[in-house]
Amino acid sequence: MNQSTESHTGSIQDKKSGDLKKLLDINNIIISILDIGKLLNIIMETIKDIMNAEASTLFLYEEKTKDLVFKVALGEAGKELTEKYRVKVGQGVAGWVAEKKQPVYINNVYNDERFDPNYDKKTGFNSRAILCVPLLFKGKLLGVIQAINPIGRPGFTDDDLDLFCLFANQAVLAVQNAIFFQNALEEQRLKNEISSAKAFQKSLLPAINNKNDGIHIAARSFSAREVGGEFYDIFNFQDNSIGIVIGGIHMKGIPGALNASIVSGAIKGLSLKLNGHPSGIITALNNTITKSITTIDNLSLFYGLISTDKKILHFVNAGFAYPIIIRKNVARYLKFKSNSLGKLQNLPKRISVKLEPEDFFVIITDGIVNIKNRGAQNMGLKRIMDHLSNNFESPQDIVDSLIKLTDDFLDGLEKMEDISILALKIED
Repeated sequence: MNQSTESHTGSIQDKKSGDLKKLLDINNIIISILDIGKLLNIIMETIKDIMNAEASTLFLYEEKTKDLVFKVALGEAGKELTEKYRVKVGQGVAGWVAEKKQPVYINNVYNDERFDPNYDKKTGFNSRAILCVPLLFKGKLLGVIQAINPIGRPGFTDDDLDLFCLFANQAVLAVQNAIFFQNALEEQRLKNEISSAKAFQKSLLPAINNKNDGIHIAARSFSAREVGGEFYDIFNFQDNSIGIVIGGIHMKGIPGALNASIVSGAIKGLSLKLNGHPSGIITALNNTITKSITTIDNLSLFYGLISTDKKILHFVNAGFAYPIIIRKNVARYLKFKSNSLGKLQNLPKRISVKLEPEDFFVIITDGIVNIKNRGAQNMGLKRIMDHLSNNFESPQDIVDSLIKLTDDFLDGLEKMEDISILALKIED
């Protein structure tokens, strides 16, 4: 490789690193904004900035009419929104993206049959190139974002599309957050704020019971208060590998829930950017927490990546999650972990485990280990390990049985700790 090639490669890598840092910094800002008008303005200005484009739009999907609606905020506070334009799903590039739920960029829009010139005619704007991505929350369409006419370039590229998709994955959490709280405040104002926050967190943490390529995964989470600071997620990558994440902020209540949503969004963006690479994700997230997210100083995180063909699990464990493998009804705790993120001095060791047919792999957070009964006894890891050595048919059976074990142990006492459980089984 000659010097000019090395320099060019280095500049590309520097740009990608800079883009990733910019996305994470932006996420920390937008995820905390609950004013929908202000949020829409910031997102549209951010699109123009990160994509270096002449214009941007954000269409919100209106379920009642099945329309995409472009709204802008009025006044400095941005509390009042006015409708500027709407299109039907399937109409124009934005409508096509909404209908197909697929991203696209078009560098000569007037030569593409999907393009609708009515907006240009109405506004006098001249569209040349459009980059358009759907806003999808748990598979549900919330809207569509567009960057229009790159500045100083003839068109958009595949790298632009990748970056825009990463931004969309973070922006959709902020939009869902703002829409949810706006609706909650409109319905019952401050009186219903806590119960609304609980419903929001529940939407972020639905019970999981999925099967994919011979791997069966189940997960549940319970908060000590109305809402809490724990989270989990599953990611399916293009190479058919599966990412699993379970973590906790070690904060309870609304502060914990808001910070958990920030971290969850950052992990989603990092997972897509780094293709589920556990060590890279842990390193990037730790750097982000120590430098940018000042509200979090103690984050436990288990991140694993399973190859569905070889059934090998690679994972990194930082903090207080407990990974347990169950083989032939014998439970073994894999005691590989480090300090929590935000306090890391050395990168945690990456562990690889070959999973065999009928193996279970279970990750629990420390809340279930630390709960106390009426006699002030801790549940303890040994009690859980003994329980997991029983015969189970499915990951869902394990999740349900650990919930029952917890309830029986508490004997009517309230849970004082957030609890999350993720279990998987190799079925072939």
